[in-house]
Amino acid sequence: MARLATLTLALVTGATAAAAQRPVLTVSGDTGGARVQAFGLLADSQFIGLLRSGFPLRLHYRLELWRVRSSWFDEFVREVHWDVVVRHDPLSDEFALLRTGGATTRHSGVADLARAIALPYRVAVSPHGEGEFYYMCRLEATTLNESDLEEVTRWLRGDVGPAVSQRGNVGDALARGAQRTLLRLAGLPRLTLEARSDRFRAGR
Repeated sequence: MARLATLTLALVTGATAAAAQRPVLTVSGDTGGARVQAFGLLADSQFIGLLRSGFPLRLHYRLELWRVRSSWFDEFVREVHWDVVVRHDPLSDEFALLRTGGATTRHSGVADLARAIALPYRVAVSPHGEGEFYYMCRLEATTLNESDLEEVTRWLRGDVGPAVSQRGNVGDALARGAQRTLLRLAGLPRLTLEARSDRFRAGR
């Protein structure tokens, strides 16, 4: 009986720990802006394995502000996008984390990297006018190939615009799209999280 109780406790503890490691996205805010935070994104060991194999990880955040309407659908107000790219340096065995704007930090291990990814973002997306509002946030974690990495890294640093512009090469863009499709078909992991804040009132 004691052995059964010990086994049951171990199973419950293990299940609780596993649940605590599940990826979670949270968003909260008020008239001053939003606070976005993600936890447990590296719980899937496939991401770490692919990072160490040379496949960078991209975290794409999209934060939306919505106004509540009593009739029909809620009204979309505005949105903000930002990215984080993580790659592994095999020589130093460190992880480099590049954020929108070009800021780069280096992290000596998975735990240190996970703490850096979990740091909250405070985003100044304030409502205008009166009414009831809320924030919606979507996070997509995807594995990049080398050409994807070059394109996203340049964009993060503000060097270039979209892949296809007035002077862009449509053929190159199509090739990149084909590469992304092949990566997805290869079974590389992808993760999508969504979260919604509580409603808050503005303008009174």
